[in-house]
Amino acid sequence: LWPMMEIKDKKGEGTGKGYNDWRVGRFEPDRQSDERQYHAIKADTLNEMTVRLAKQICRGNFGAYLVAVSTKKRKRGDENLPYYIVKWNETPWQATKDKETYLDDTRYTVKKGHWYCKGTWLEKLPGARNWFTMARSSTTERGWETLVDVSKVAVANLRLRPRSERNQMRIGTQRATIAIAEERGAWRMSDDDHAFLVEESQNREANNEFDMNIASEVMEEEAARINPNSWLKKPETKKEEHQPKRDNKKSKAKKEQLKQQNVPAGWKKKPSPKKKKKKSKPSPKKRKSESSAPPGRRAKRTRKRGGN
Repeated sequence: LWPMMEIKDKKGEGTGKGYNDWRVGRFEPDRQSDERQYHAIKADTLNEMTVRLAKQICRGNFGAYLVAVSTKKRKRGDENLPYYIVKWNETPWQATKDKETYLDDTRYTVKKGHWYCKGTWLEKLPGARNWFTMARSSTTERGWETLVDVSKVAVANLRLRPRSERNQMRIGTQRATIAIAEERGAWRMSDDDHAFLVEESQNREANNEFDMNIASEVMEEEAARINPNSWLKKPETKKEEHQPKRDNKKSKAKKEQLKQQNVPAGWKKKPSPKKKKKKSKPSPKKRKSESSAPPGRRAKRTRKRGGN
């Protein structure tokens, strides 16, 4: 689909950019913006990203999370990597209260509302570029477990290729490195994924700088204004004013009008048909000769003569 999705210039030639290319968005305050709202927007954006990543994590898959140099002490051999690789051991969960927990004699602080997930660390194989192996705990022989803050996750499902006949280490790798790979297993990350994680760590450090205390205050204020049960309140109906009853009786026309108002909308009540009065046939007009004759006698017919 690249010939169809590639952006063309005015001459119709390809530019190398596509319509589906992803871009990095940044929030920048202006002169009219509220500084407190700016911190709240960044915190809300990070929270939405965390929820999305928590839904993508699958138990048994690999993932990568970012580590800031100034806030976390790196493990030996990982000084040059801004990220750690883990194998997820459970489904992510959201903390319901603030508490402290221990994993392999390491104390972790859990904050209410944050998402966490347990995983087993993978450490870098010495002398093998982009190769990782399972880390061993200092107290036990099993894997080194850790508790990951999901907000620091960069890739929820990272694709690593296991060591096999088709995926071998380069010729000249030290025997000690090969021995560790055979004992604990070895997985290789692609060069593109490594470059993406390095770039993502730089973007996170540059764009996610905000004061969590200020953001929490703004969010609490906004939550207090919102009433989630507002839809349960019934609207207040206006009380109808009762008019005093009249002593005089309503006319028939007024009663018919009230009956039509009670009919459902769209219906019209047909008026009752009026009874037609029978018209009596008019009696035939009597002639003058008949009217002048006395009763019992037949009237004489007279002819009028026209005089000249």
